[in-house]
Amino acid sequence: MLPIWKRTVLTVVVVLAGILAAACFVRSDTAPSTKLNAPIASGSTSAGASNGTVQDGPLAAEFTITLYNVDKSRGDTHEVSLSNLQGRPVIVNFWAPLCPPCRSELPEFQKLWEEIQAIGSDAMVLGLDVGSFTGLGDRQQSIDFLDSAGLTFPTGYPATDGIIRDYEVVGMPTTVFVYRNGTIMRTWTGAITGNKIREITQKLINQ
Repeated sequence: MLPIWKRTVLTVVVVLAGILAAACFVRSDTAPSTKLNAPIASGSTSAGASNGTVQDGPLAAEFTITLYNVDKSRGDTHEVSLSNLQGRPVIVNFWAPLCPPCRSELPEFQKLWEEIQAIGSDAMVLGLDVGSFTGLGDRQQSIDFLDSAGLTFPTGYPATDGIIRDYEVVGMPTTVFVYRNGTIMRTWTGAITGNKIREITQKLINQ
């Protein structure tokens, strides 16, 4: 588990993020909602330009999570590792059940997951619950929240807090966008709106 001082700092950051998130989501309510589009065909001119993007960010650290919501109809196993998703774009959201901005934005990742399936993309959305390592809730609270919110996208918990250090999570929530080649496209610390999630994801899946 993280040292007490680190958990205290992270808790303070979460509180501040919650205040900012409230303002952020109030403003976003007036913005038109966007939708994901199918990935650009590789033969098109615009796709050629997009695919020319250099994907040379830091390599995403390997991790394995145990899923809360196993769905065998989509081929789930009880555990998912990043290496199993090689060749697919991955959106990783670090959250905790007692983190207000996390709870506010998780339904947006559910919508993203549904839109990804609707357009036939192979992108993966993963929710990583680190509440038990940050003093922001336990696993039963996570299960209860997922059930009450009707969240079905793949969500689970890591075995150790090493993933927090590996991904340099300094605030909650944190979202990491990973290219198909396993390098990190972008890390977003703090609350993120649905439109911004889709904007970044669209660029990610077009690569």
